[in-house]
Amino acid sequence: MESSNYDFRTPRKQSATGIIFMFLNTLQKLIRNLAIPLFVIIFKSNIAARYYIFLALGILIILVAIFAYFKYHSFTFYLDEVDKKFVINEGVFVKTNLTIHLDKIQQVNINQSLLQRIIGFYTLQIDTAGSDKKEGTIRAMDKTSAEELKKRLLNRAENPDNTEEFRFVESVDEPIVAIPFLKLSPLTLLKIGATSNYGQTIALVIAFLAAGFQSLKDIIDIFEVDKNQVGQAFQQGVTLLSIAFMIIGVLIFLLIFNIVRTFIKYFDFEVYRQKNSLVVNSGLLAKKNTFLNAYRVQISIYTQNYFQKKMNMLDMRMKQNSTVTQSNKETKNSDIEIPGCNSIEKDQILTMIFNEVPKEGIKMEPNYRYVFLSLFFWIIIPFTIFLFINNWRFPLADYVPYFLTYTLFATAMIYYSYRNHRLFVSEDYIIKQQGIWDIEHQIIQPHKIQAITIKQMLWHRSANIGHITCHTAAGDIRFRFGNYDTIKNLMNYWLYQVESSEKDWM
Repeated sequence: MESSNYDFRTPRKQSATGIIFMFLNTLQKLIRNLAIPLFVIIFKSNIAARYYIFLALGILIILVAIFAYFKYHSFTFYLDEVDKKFVINEGVFVKTNLTIHLDKIQQVNINQSLLQRIIGFYTLQIDTAGSDKKEGTIRAMDKTSAEELKKRLLNRAENPDNTEEFRFVESVDEPIVAIPFLKLSPLTLLKIGATSNYGQTIALVIAFLAAGFQSLKDIIDIFEVDKNQVGQAFQQGVTLLSIAFMIIGVLIFLLIFNIVRTFIKYFDFEVYRQKNSLVVNSGLLAKKNTFLNAYRVQISIYTQNYFQKKMNMLDMRMKQNSTVTQSNKETKNSDIEIPGCNSIEKDQILTMIFNEVPKEGIKMEPNYRYVFLSLFFWIIIPFTIFLFINNWRFPLADYVPYFLTYTLFATAMIYYSYRNHRLFVSEDYIIKQQGIWDIEHQIIQPHKIQAITIKQMLWHRSANIGHITCHTAAGDIRFRFGNYDTIKNLMNYWLYQVESSEKDWM
């Protein structure tokens, strides 16, 4: 007989502490969005006006608390065993009924933000195939209930025709202790932070600085600081030595920022097996529990740069189903990342996904015109603009060494991009290699291809050059400037494999 604590067949609410979370979560969003405008208004207002401002803020906080209460009571969920679906009802002013068919469930994650860790509960997220966002989210569950619901949803999603396995038979009081086959030590995290993810870190720092400069501008406007004096003080402090120290400081800051970010994101990172799947746990401030099912993986990726190669480290990423409406950020967040693997662990993960380690087949190399196109966009066009501006008699002669340095740097990048642009084709696998510093390998199986596009420019016909794109449910794999006849043969061969294969694409 199923315990009432884990009877999900009748509508039930979230944990009562969800009211506190909904209140605090909404409040922190308001504070984050209104902090600077409120600071400006309060600073420029007189004492009488500030009294009404604080009164309005108090009323707003009370309204937020009332809204959180009604939002909690309007949220229910249940598991329909007969129709094989999971139902979520929510909405205070507008009622919403969300129905998720169990055989469409791709992934169920249990996460815990810093605020949730303080209060003591978890968020359960349900991700389905073909959705551009997390399909269903329950934001306040105790850990045992969340894990039990996750097991039942995944058991039913993996065995849609087996009603007996729908009832999970393992006792919650006697859990199976899983031993992780991959666990990142602090030293490994330090190596990861020092050798990878610099592109993401630079983007985050730029976004942070942009927001910081805007806040600084607002503060200067508030206190009516003379901008000319600030500009003059800045110009007087700028020297060649100060610029050199500034560059060194920025590099050190990026290194420290990347290491700290890595520790926060991947702290206590561990991967362990659960039946034929992998479970990934990580996070310092926000705990994230991700379930990876091998047959739902569309593209498997591993990346390695020079320093990681010397340390026998690489980063892995498994891409599951996504949609073309997703932004790059949303798609990336739905990927499952496993950093800091060694070559043996990489082979173990690939074997779990493919039942073997994929072997590189016949190698295809791009035509040398691949280099010409890159040279045109990255060197010839900037050089033309440079000469055009120079004809206006601007003092650009002093910048010639800088332009020559840029040209040498760009040429080296183009060369390595060409050298690493390869496609390996075997009977069972397609492996695309690309990258300049971080060398990336993307692996797909032909039966998971959704569509194929080949293209040939008019001016490439005489050279028999073409481009091919394999479209999958998790993104595209492209190979440019290949032999057009070979590309057409590959397209026909892969389409034949898709049509004749008895394997499901997911």
